[in-house]
Amino acid sequence: MLAAFLAVIAVLAYACSPSAGEEGQQNQAGAGGDTEASPSVPPEEDSESGNDEEETEPTEDPSPSEEPAEDAEGGGEEADGDGDGGPDGGSGEAGGSEIAAPESAEDPCRPQDVVVSFDFEEKKGEEQQYPAGVNPSFVVEAVNTGEQTCTVDVGPEALEMVITSGQDSVYSTSHCRKGDTSDERQLDHGRTHRYVIDWARERSFSDCRGTASAVGSGWYHAELGGTYSGGADDLRFRIG
Repeated sequence: MLAAFLAVIAVLAYACSPSAGEEGQQNQAGAGGDTEASPSVPPEEDSESGNDEEETEPTEDPSPSEEPAEDAEGGGEEADGDGDGGPDGGSGEAGGSEIAAPESAEDPCRPQDVVVSFDFEEKKGEEQQYPAGVNPSFVVEAVNTGEQTCTVDVGPEALEMVITSGQDSVYSTSHCRKGDTSDERQLDHGRTHRYVIDWARERSFSDCRGTASAVGSGWYHAELGGTYSGGADDLRFRIG
């Protein structure tokens, strides 16, 4: 009887305990859950994707257009007009654009139809030098290259000669002028008007002070300014 009772208890205990197969399935399910709970995207893919966008964006930028170049060329033409205008700044541009093609001899010539040259009246070797007692003199020539006879103002204000020494403004033909200073010349096609400017080695003043002031020895620079002065050479010389 006792042996039979112990055998029944052993059978019941074995039936209630989990089998090895079930325990393995539970362990595999737990391991699988841990693996699915932590997915991640490799960082290389994110960084490569970002780099591709940064590299492709600059290639989509348009190449420089031709408009800035055209504007720059236009600016160059305006700068040439300013050069024709001389020291007044802007007057050359306005003059070049406002002066219409002349229809009669009394009409002003257009700046582009007038060629002005500026030089020493007498050449003195490789370096233009004037000893004591010899005054510098300059020759100005204006020629009309247009077909229509027209008028050019070559007066001391309209076609101004300025002499400087370094940063020092020494002389101007426009200083201390009274009354009408214009000197209008009608020029036929191809006709040249020539005149000479003498400089007495003295300073000029815009306030018309009465006392003369002689300049010292050294290097000086002469140039023309005015509506028709574009293209005229600047001159460097020495007085002793």
